[in-house]
Amino acid sequence: MVTQTPSAPGRRDPWRLIWQIVTSDSLLVILLLAAAVGLLIAAWVSQAPTSNPAAYARWLSETQARFGGATQTMQALGLFGVARSFGFRALLALLGGILLLCLVECGERTFSDADRHGVLDMFPLLAHGGGLLLLIGLVIAHLWGWRVEGLIVRGGERTSVPGTASWVTLDGDTLNIAHSAGIAAFSEARGPGVRINATDAQGGPLALQRAEDDPRTELTLAIVEDQLLAIPEAQLIVRLALQVGHPIEAHTPVLVQVYCYPPVRLETEAVVEGDTELTVDGARLHFTSVPYARVTATFNPGLWPTCIGIALAAVGLGGRIVWSVRRPKAGEEG
Repeated sequence: MVTQTPSAPGRRDPWRLIWQIVTSDSLLVILLLAAAVGLLIAAWVSQAPTSNPAAYARWLSETQARFGGATQTMQALGLFGVARSFGFRALLALLGGILLLCLVECGERTFSDADRHGVLDMFPLLAHGGGLLLLIGLVIAHLWGWRVEGLIVRGGERTSVPGTASWVTLDGDTLNIAHSAGIAAFSEARGPGVRINATDAQGGPLALQRAEDDPRTELTLAIVEDQLLAIPEAQLIVRLALQVGHPIEAHTPVLVQVYCYPPVRLETEAVVEGDTELTVDGARLHFTSVPYARVTATFNPGLWPTCIGIALAAVGLGGRIVWSVRRPKAGEEG
């Protein structure tokens, strides 16, 4: 009698093992959690603006006031530029690759095995496809989208968004923001502004001049900080400033001081609220309140893929959970 010995077990295919690891739910969950942590940090910690030096200076001042001595450490760790960091981009690229492989795996299982429950297998397909579409939307937004912060928009004026063909305007009465099609804009803060013109004793217009501008017969200024302008023909200097102790709001009164020269001496001062007119040495200065808004404008060409991806992922995850709970276990039917 011949005894048959069992054959030695075959070696596992290493490529199949690697495939099982990269398409496993465990690896996908780890990557998703890491991406979620990065996004939560970006949402909790105000990210440093890069489009506007003035906005960056204002952000740095507010951040130092919030975090104090920890600001430098957080900056060294890259917490103020999470989305722009190489590590986070590499994480999203890896997550996109894993989602694509999982999508291939789910598609192969769904359409090649007729014995499996087709409806239940469609939910992972939707979840992975939605996640991949979400990442594609984020990449499109990063490559071709833009965000401009700290844009000063004065009431009743149309302001162009630097470097783009888009515009933003602020209604002088309602202070509502309107903008060109295809972008989104929202107000960060509002504050007071003043429109100024001057005439001489005969009613002729007087030129107004700031250090950085050419002479004009009318100026509209946002009082973000103290503003100085000269009226050379009348030998006057006008200073406009926020009043100490007053909250900065759209209709906060503005302090106006008028100096004569030479020598420089304070001639008169008044608080501008609404329309105000001052007469100094025959020159008539007319001030009108014109509030301003500090606006953030964004353009996101990946919005629709992102929204569709979120919807598909939600349907896939929710449907898989609900269907798994409601589906009867083996042996419970009948």
